[in-house]
Amino acid sequence: MKQAILILHGMGEQIPMQTLNSFVESVWTADDTLIDPEKPDPNTGGARAGNVSWAKPDERNSSSELRRITTERDSAGNYTDFYEYYWAHLMQGTTWEHIQTWIKDLLLRDPRSRVPRRVFHAWVLLWIIALVVVAMMLWGLWPTVEAPKPWFVWVSALLGVVISAFVSAVLIKRFGDVARYVKAWPPNVAKRHVIRKTGVDLLDQLIMSGDYDRIVVVAHSLGTIIAYDIITMLFAKYNKLLDDGKPREMLQPERHQLEEMVRLAMAGQEPLDIDTFQDQQSKAFAEAKEQGARWIVSDFVTLGAPLTHAEFLIAESKEDLRARQESRLLPTCPPVLEYDGTTKLSHFTYAAYKDRRPEERRLPHHAAVFGYTRWTNLYSDDKAILTGDLISGPLGDAFGLETTGNVLKGIRDIGVLPKLDETGHVAEGHRRSFFSHNNYWALDKGTETVIPNVPHHIVELRKALRILQ
Repeated sequence: MKQAILILHGMGEQIPMQTLNSFVESVWTADDTLIDPEKPDPNTGGARAGNVSWAKPDERNSSSELRRITTERDSAGNYTDFYEYYWAHLMQGTTWEHIQTWIKDLLLRDPRSRVPRRVFHAWVLLWIIALVVVAMMLWGLWPTVEAPKPWFVWVSALLGVVISAFVSAVLIKRFGDVARYVKAWPPNVAKRHVIRKTGVDLLDQLIMSGDYDRIVVVAHSLGTIIAYDIITMLFAKYNKLLDDGKPREMLQPERHQLEEMVRLAMAGQEPLDIDTFQDQQSKAFAEAKEQGARWIVSDFVTLGAPLTHAEFLIAESKEDLRARQESRLLPTCPPVLEYDGTTKLSHFTYAAYKDRRPEERRLPHHAAVFGYTRWTNLYSDDKAILTGDLISGPLGDAFGLETTGNVLKGIRDIGVLPKLDETGHVAEGHRRSFFSHNNYWALDKGTETVIPNVPHHIVELRKALRILQ
């Protein structure tokens, strides 16, 4: 089998291949479970220092700065190609005007209904910073008779330098990417379009090449929002998984079982167990491929995803987020169901022919991507802003399927850096780390678990990728 792993970097002025090289080191080169350590190194014929890979030019990359990293065969007989979708160069030209419009939109919200509890303290801090800046500006304009004290001049100058550096290095160069991508204001529309289209084209080329049996999309930080958009936009092209030339009698028992699982959970008859759900997604994915499906994105893995704050960042409120999901603008996991008058059941698919039984051939609607693509989310629990990762969080509630008084969660949320126990508290022997947002594939961070010399978050990341499947 041959598989591809496509990674999308996060916000900021990223360097081409920097994210990809460090990611491959963690999930491929240093993983001694993928290849027998006694097997000779394919380059030297001697003892190996790690699993081997090579960087090759590839015309599917849109930049000559990028390379495809291809691996030797692993112990399951798989070859893996790693790609990076590099988009930072498409987000140049951010100015303070872009930032201040976004900040005003965040600040001027009703805290009772439009500021989620998890980010309320950060929202208050943003207000404090804004008020301090305004106060300093007004103080500087206030007429005085006496000359200011020398210490005051020095303190004011130092604060001015700090604020200027913060605006340039943090707000514009980092959060400027977020400000320009998440909101469809006229100055941002062109940037959003180019970033999405370029990503859609790359993923589409990987699928249409016929080179791969499966593709895994991995994304970090703001890249998770971009990847979510790319996957959902492209699936709308592939949702008609079978052409009309296929037999009318074609059965889809695995897809039928997956829909039945969601229906029972919605009715409150059986809980939606995440292990069972993802296993059934995998079976429905394999069944669709066997019947001619071209969609081969088996897994979506998000790291440090600001999607957890979707109601705050990409929607106007929680009610607005749910409205967009119900209208299928923003796909959920499990997918939104629709009632079929023929089967008298709810489905995330529609009948390919009229008057068919529910287990016979059906096609997924355009927002049913997470009926076939498993979603795993790694996040770092935060405390007091400075520890963990405030940007990240669980996604099951935000992108689950809402029912009466409940949300069906089809996303596997895993707390890492630190590891969380079943109650959601920090597991014994683990501790929070300072600003863990950039550490999701760092080999020298975190705490070991059952595998010596491998921190917990690396173990979970490797599990999510399923390279040996």
